[in-house]
Order: sequence, then structure tokens, then C-alpha cells
Amino acid sequence: FIGPITISVLPAITEYLTLKQDAMVKSTEESAARVTGLLALPCGVGMTLLAGPIASLRYSGVRLLVATQLLQILGVCIFFYAGVLLFNAILQSHNYAHIPVINTVVCGMIRLGLVYYLTANPDINVIGIPLGGMFSFVSILLLDLFAISRLVPQKPKLIRNLLRPALPAAIMGVAVWGCLYVLQNILHIHSALICCGVPVMAGVAVYAVAVIVCKTIKKEDCMLLPKGEKIAKLLHL
Repeated sequence: FIGPITISVLPAITEYLTLKQDAMVKSTEESAARVTGLLALPCGVGMTLLAGPIASLRYSGVRLLVATQLLQILGVCIFFYAGVLLFNAILQSHNYAHIPVINTVVCGMIRLGLVYYLTANPDINVIGIPLGGMFSFVSILLLDLFAISRLVPQKPKLIRNLLRPALPAAIMGVAVWGCLYVLQNILHIHSALICCGVPVMAGVAVYAVAVIVCKTIKKEDCMLLPKGEKIAKLLHL
């Protein structure tokens, strides 16, 4: 979902830069950050909380334990990876496309060394692979953010807008965890399909309501999404 957002952001920012409309440049970048957080945060929270049921759809025994740990770490990575894609697009639109490349190469080389070191440890083993990836994504995000703060004159408030959906995502996380707890510990239902499907449906419903109640999204944010006008009308924005 983040790819189409970055694709739509690039020409929009470039157009406003050409027209020297700095206010619109900043507004578009901040709107893109809100939409990115709106999609990435619930995905990350959901995968982290439901890692066990998701992994149990395919694995069992020791493999289930390992797969669960891998998915939990990858769930955290989703947010940072989405931020990296957005920040790369912003730098590219400002004609600094070489900076994300340099940051990715440098952090990628460090990641290779870190993964090699971690996986060689018997206590960590394969878990070192997503840990190395998370380190890489966080490092690239911070380097890109530093570059944006130094080189982009409009000074968009990216982190604040990227984390704006944090409260709805947290509310959704509580609902998902509570639903899973009831299914497994009160109703004693251990079907992987049910323990995945029901919390996901509950989480989607709760998140949608929380986003509207908390006024997390604006009409201009919806315009960055496919069929944004219809989404804005549906949400009464």
C-alpha cells in the first residue's frame, strides 16, 4: 500500500516545487506522512500481536516458536520500512535521489556484518536476520530524516504526522489482544484460522471507528489514496 502513495507523492511535490508553492509542498509531505502512518502502524501492530496464530497456520512445534518470533520482529519492521519508502520519495522529489542510495548501501553493508555476527550465535541464530533488517531500516530512516532536516527548506513535521495514528493503532491493538485472549483463554478456541480471522475483523472495525473519532485523517489525506474522493465521503470528511 505504501508504494502507490510514494508514487503519487513524487509528481505532486515536484509540481509544487516547480511552481514555488512551499506551503503546498510542506502540506503534501505531511499529508503523505499521515497516510503512511495510517496504513503502516495498524499493520505492524496487528502482525506483532497475531504472530502466533498467523505462524500456526503453517507451522507447529519448534518451527512455530521460531516463526512467531520472526513475525513479531518483522511486524515492528513494517513501520520503519514504510517510513524509509516515504522519506526516500521526499528526498528524490527534492532532487536528492543519491542520498537514499548512499544511506541504503552503507546501512546494508553494516546489516550484512550484523546478521553474520548474530546468526553465528547459537542463542540467536536465524532470529538475527530480521534483527539485522530492523537495524538497517531504523538507521536508514534516521539518516534520511537527518538529510531532510538539513536539505529540505520547507521543514515538514514528518515524525509528528507519521505517528499521528498511534492512538487509534493502540486502541486497535488492545481490541485485537482482548479478542485473541477471549478466544484462547475463555472460549478455549485454538483454531488458527478463527484466532486470525476474528481478531483481524475486530481490529479493522475498531481501527476505522477510532480513526474517525480521533480525527486522525483529513480530506486532503484521502486524495493520496485510490478512490480518495469516495473514501472522504464515506468518512464524512
